Amino acid sequence: MLRSKQYILKTFSKSFLTLFIPFYIIISLSNLIYISRLSSRITLSSSDFLTFYMFITPDIIFITIPLTFLAATINTFSKLSESNEMIALFSLGVRPKEILKSLLPLASLFTLLLLIIAIFIIPYTSQTMNNFKLKKIYESNLKILPNSLSQDFGNHHVFIKKNIDGNLEDVTMFTHQKNSNFQILFSQSGSIQNPDNKRSFLNLEDGTIYQTQKENLKIINFKDMKLFNNAKYYSNKVLPFSEYWLRDRGKFYYYTLLAMTPLLLFLFYFSLGIYNTRYQMNLSSLYIILSIIIVYVLSIIAKKQVNVCVPISIIFLWVFLSLLTYNRRVANRY
Repeated sequence: MLRSKQYILKTFSKSFLTLFIPFYIIISLSNLIYISRLSSRITLSSSDFLTFYMFITPDIIFITIPLTFLAATINTFSKLSESNEMIALFSLGVRPKEILKSLLPLASLFTLLLLIIAIFIIPYTSQTMNNFKLKKIYESNLKILPNSLSQDFGNHHVFIKKNIDGNLEDVTMFTHQKNSNFQILFSQSGSIQNPDNKRSFLNLEDGTIYQTQKENLKIINFKDMKLFNNAKYYSNKVLPFSEYWLRDRGKFYYYTLLAMTPLLLFLFYFSLGIYNTRYQMNLSSLYIILSIIIVYVLSIIAKKQVNVCVPISIIFLWVFLSLLTYNRRVANRY
């Protein structure tokens, strides 16, 4: 029986790794699309792009593992049934419970890992990523590109000829004022100052301002001028995981339910993979799709609820479904 357990574990490991990589890539691509959309709003360097990806990696792993475990378990026992190896083990007197023990520690390990990621890691990475996004949006608002129209600095529309390491040359600024008045500013040089990430300002030197006031034109020459930006950088406090989850219970239910699926639904996945080739068809692909629907649809339903009775009911439903499927497909036959 020891060799049988090792063989089952080896078959499962191959199936898991084969499925994990494509699932991980697909889920990563969907998240990279989200980052790409951000890059249309804010300027992101390659290091910024990588930082965003590192923040979402725990979420990618968290979604990939339950999905891969589900598909790998059904696929493993389906292949063993197709080659009649499972039927041979049952014929030799090996009980289904003994076969279950070969992967039960692995299911428990995955559940523990997912709970750690969900409860402790994701709250931190989610909040830190949000603060990083706010910072990049703020920094993007401070960047003024040379020879580019429709750039704003506060209430002012700015055009510059050169921007060399933050030092601006030939600055032109248009400001629309009340009562159809406006002002145009020309400055030979300037720079954007942002002391301590607080309120930023545009420091302009050697320029002229033309202001319209009713039917009059006012001309002002200046040596040095500071124009402040109303935008400020705000970062949210990173909450402890307990306080974070108390503020979003629905999300907590969603993550914890998904984290527990390898253990709660292991019996269900195992039962769907067992079949007799003489009397039954291999429906593993269909079972995988149905299992994904059962797992993720119910988890999403729990996410939209505040009442703790909903996730508890889903847990009992999954346990009942696992026992019912096991008794009908495995225990009563083998």
